[in-house]
Amino acid sequence: MEKLHYIKDEMLVHIPMCTHAQPKNILIIGGCDKIKNEVEKHKGLEDILAVRENIADRMTRLSEHFFDVAIVADENFKTDRVFWGLLHKALHPKGVVSTVASTMLVQEEVFEKELKTAGELFKIVMPYRYEGITEDGHMVCKNLLFASKAYHPTADINLQRADLTDGLNYYNSDIAIGAFQVPTISKKRFAGLIKF
Repeated sequence: MEKLHYIKDEMLVHIPMCTHAQPKNILIIGGCDKIKNEVEKHKGLEDILAVRENIADRMTRLSEHFFDVAIVADENFKTDRVFWGLLHKALHPKGVVSTVASTMLVQEEVFEKELKTAGELFKIVMPYRYEGITEDGHMVCKNLLFASKAYHPTADINLQRADLTDGLNYYNSDIAIGAFQVPTISKKRFAGLIKF
Protein backbone atom coordinates (compact mmCIF):
# COMPACT_ATOMS: atom_id res chain seq x y z
CA MET A 1 0.00 0.00 0.00
CA GLU A 2 2.57 2.50 -1.18
CA LYS A 3 -0.17 5.09 -1.65
CA LEU A 4 -0.40 5.57 2.15
CA HIS A 5 3.36 5.93 2.67
CA TYR A 6 2.79 9.68 2.93
CA ILE A 7 1.59 9.11 6.52
CA LYS A 8 5.07 8.07 7.67
CA ASP A 9 6.75 10.79 5.59
CA GLU A 10 4.51 13.53 7.00
CA MET A 11 4.92 12.37 10.60
CA LEU A 12 8.70 12.02 10.26
CA VAL A 13 9.04 15.52 8.79
CA HIS A 14 6.34 17.77 10.22
CA ILE A 15 6.62 16.77 13.89
CA PRO A 16 10.13 18.29 14.18
CA MET A 17 9.49 21.05 11.63
CA CYS A 18 6.48 22.29 13.59
CA THR A 19 8.20 21.91 16.97
CA HIS A 20 11.32 23.98 16.27
CA ALA A 21 10.61 27.72 16.57
CA GLN A 22 12.49 28.71 13.41
CA PRO A 23 13.73 25.77 11.35
CA LYS A 24 16.10 27.10 8.69
CA ASN A 25 18.84 24.52 8.18
CA ILE A 26 17.63 20.96 7.72
CA LEU A 27 19.57 17.69 7.60
CA ILE A 28 17.96 14.62 6.02
CA ILE A 29 19.64 11.25 6.53
CA GLY A 30 18.49 8.50 4.17
CA GLY A 31 14.99 8.36 2.79
CA CYS A 32 13.87 9.46 -0.63
CA ASP A 33 12.90 12.62 -2.48
CA LYS A 34 9.45 12.49 -0.85
CA ILE A 35 11.03 13.39 2.50
CA LYS A 36 12.73 16.43 0.98
CA ASN A 37 9.47 17.40 -0.75
CA GLU A 38 7.71 17.38 2.63
CA VAL A 39 10.43 19.58 4.14
CA GLU A 40 10.13 22.05 1.26
CA LYS A 41 6.48 22.68 2.14
CA HIS A 42 7.79 24.93 4.94
CA LYS A 43 8.68 28.56 4.35
CA GLY A 44 11.83 30.40 5.42
CA LEU A 45 14.29 27.55 4.89
CA GLU A 46 17.89 28.42 4.10
CA ASP A 47 19.60 25.07 3.57
CA ILE A 48 18.50 21.46 3.10
CA LEU A 49 21.22 18.83 3.05
CA ALA A 50 20.13 15.31 2.06
CA VAL A 51 22.70 12.61 2.83
CA ARG A 52 21.87 9.26 1.28
CA GLU A 53 25.24 7.67 0.47
CA ASN A 54 28.40 7.16 2.52
CA ILE A 55 26.39 8.34 5.52
CA ALA A 56 28.89 7.37 8.22
CA ASP A 57 31.72 9.19 6.43
CA ARG A 58 29.64 12.25 5.55
CA MET A 59 28.51 12.62 9.17
CA THR A 60 32.11 13.21 10.26
CA ARG A 61 32.36 16.20 7.91
CA LEU A 62 29.20 18.11 8.92
CA SER A 63 29.50 21.62 10.31
CA GLU A 64 29.14 21.80 14.08
CA HIS A 65 25.96 23.24 15.62
CA PHE A 66 24.58 24.17 12.19
CA PHE A 67 21.35 22.22 11.68
CA ASP A 68 18.09 23.13 13.38
CA VAL A 69 16.26 19.94 12.41
CA ALA A 70 17.54 16.47 11.52
CA ILE A 71 15.28 13.85 9.96
CA VAL A 72 16.71 10.34 10.03
CA ALA A 73 14.89 8.00 7.63
CA ASP A 74 17.68 5.39 7.58
CA GLU A 75 17.15 2.43 9.92
CA ASN A 76 20.82 1.47 10.16
CA PHE A 77 21.78 3.94 12.89
CA LYS A 78 19.04 3.54 15.52
CA THR A 79 21.46 2.46 18.27
CA ASP A 80 24.78 3.59 16.78
CA ARG A 81 26.35 5.77 19.49
CA VAL A 82 28.97 7.23 17.16
CA PHE A 83 26.30 8.26 14.66
CA TRP A 84 24.16 9.82 17.41
CA GLY A 85 27.18 11.67 18.79
CA LEU A 86 27.96 13.13 15.38
CA LEU A 87 24.30 14.00 14.88
CA HIS A 88 24.14 15.76 18.24
CA LYS A 89 27.30 17.71 17.40
CA ALA A 90 25.86 18.80 14.03
CA LEU A 91 22.67 20.13 15.62
CA HIS A 92 22.24 23.68 16.84
CA PRO A 93 21.99 24.01 20.68
CA LYS A 94 18.18 24.05 20.27
CA GLY A 95 18.13 21.37 17.56
CA VAL A 96 15.55 18.62 17.21
CA VAL A 97 15.60 15.24 15.49
CA SER A 98 13.02 12.71 14.37
CA THR A 99 13.99 9.19 13.45
CA VAL A 100 12.55 5.85 12.53
CA ALA A 101 12.20 3.52 15.52
CA SER A 102 11.31 -0.03 16.40
CA THR A 103 7.77 -0.82 17.48
CA MET A 104 7.44 0.03 21.16
CA LEU A 105 4.92 -2.67 22.10
CA VAL A 106 6.40 -5.53 20.04
CA GLN A 107 10.16 -4.94 19.94
CA GLU A 108 10.63 -3.80 23.54
CA GLU A 109 14.30 -4.71 24.03
CA VAL A 110 15.47 -3.06 20.81
CA PHE A 111 13.25 -0.05 21.45
CA GLU A 112 14.77 0.29 24.93
CA LYS A 113 18.27 0.43 23.39
CA GLU A 114 17.09 3.14 21.00
CA LEU A 115 15.70 5.22 23.87
CA LYS A 116 18.94 4.80 25.83
CA THR A 117 21.10 5.79 22.87
CA ALA A 118 19.17 9.01 22.21
CA GLY A 119 18.71 9.68 25.92
CA GLU A 120 22.45 9.78 26.55
CA LEU A 121 22.61 12.99 24.51
CA PHE A 122 19.20 14.66 24.40
CA LYS A 123 17.19 16.37 27.12
CA ILE A 124 13.83 15.30 25.64
CA VAL A 125 13.31 11.85 24.10
CA MET A 126 9.75 10.82 23.25
CA PRO A 127 8.28 8.08 21.08
CA TYR A 128 5.34 8.84 18.85
CA ARG A 129 3.16 6.77 16.57
CA TYR A 130 1.65 6.71 13.13
CA GLU A 131 -0.48 4.29 11.16
CA GLY A 132 1.56 2.14 8.83
CA ILE A 133 0.68 -0.49 6.29
CA THR A 134 1.94 -4.07 6.30
CA GLU A 135 2.88 -5.83 3.06
CA ASP A 136 -0.46 -7.62 3.06
CA GLY A 137 -2.35 -4.33 3.38
CA HIS A 138 -3.23 -4.29 7.08
CA MET A 139 -3.03 -1.09 9.13
CA VAL A 140 -0.69 -1.28 12.12
CA CYS A 141 0.64 1.15 14.70
CA LYS A 142 4.31 1.98 14.14
CA ASN A 143 6.71 4.21 16.04
CA LEU A 144 9.06 7.08 15.40
CA LEU A 145 11.28 8.81 17.94
CA PHE A 146 11.61 12.52 18.68
CA ALA A 147 14.71 13.86 20.44
CA SER A 148 15.43 17.47 21.33
CA LYS A 149 17.98 19.62 23.04
CA ALA A 150 15.38 22.21 24.09
CA TYR A 151 11.96 22.15 22.40
CA HIS A 152 9.07 19.95 23.55
CA PRO A 153 6.94 18.44 20.75
CA THR A 154 3.56 19.13 22.35
CA ALA A 155 4.27 22.20 24.50
CA ASP A 156 6.19 24.05 21.78
CA ILE A 157 4.19 23.04 18.69
CA ASN A 158 3.65 25.92 16.27
CA LEU A 159 -0.10 25.58 15.71
CA GLN A 160 -0.19 27.97 12.77
CA ARG A 161 2.55 26.10 10.95
CA ALA A 162 1.00 22.74 11.85
CA ASP A 163 -2.46 23.61 10.56
CA LEU A 164 -1.77 26.07 7.75
CA THR A 165 1.10 24.44 5.86
CA ASP A 166 -0.17 23.66 2.37
CA GLY A 167 -0.19 20.20 0.85
CA LEU A 168 -0.61 18.01 3.93
CA ASN A 169 -2.83 14.94 3.77
CA TYR A 170 -2.49 13.43 7.25
CA TYR A 171 -0.56 15.65 9.65
CA ASN A 172 -2.22 18.44 11.66
CA SER A 173 -1.86 19.80 15.19
CA ASP A 174 -4.40 17.37 16.67
CA ILE A 175 -2.63 14.38 15.12
CA ALA A 176 0.74 15.74 16.29
CA ILE A 177 -0.29 16.09 19.92
CA GLY A 178 -2.23 12.81 19.99
CA ALA A 179 0.66 10.88 18.46
CA PHE A 180 2.68 11.28 21.66
CA GLN A 181 0.19 9.43 23.88
CA VAL A 182 1.94 6.40 25.37
CA PRO A 183 0.14 3.29 26.68
CA THR A 184 0.37 2.76 30.45
CA ILE A 185 2.30 -0.49 30.02
CA SER A 186 4.94 1.34 27.97
CA LYS A 187 5.14 4.24 30.45
CA LYS A 188 5.97 1.71 33.15
CA ARG A 189 8.29 -0.38 30.98
CA PHE A 190 10.30 2.62 29.77
CA ALA A 191 10.07 4.82 32.87
CA GLY A 192 13.09 7.10 33.02
CA LEU A 193 14.02 6.39 29.40
CA ILE A 194 11.17 8.33 27.87
CA LYS A 195 12.23 11.85 28.77
CA PHE A 196 9.33 14.30 28.72
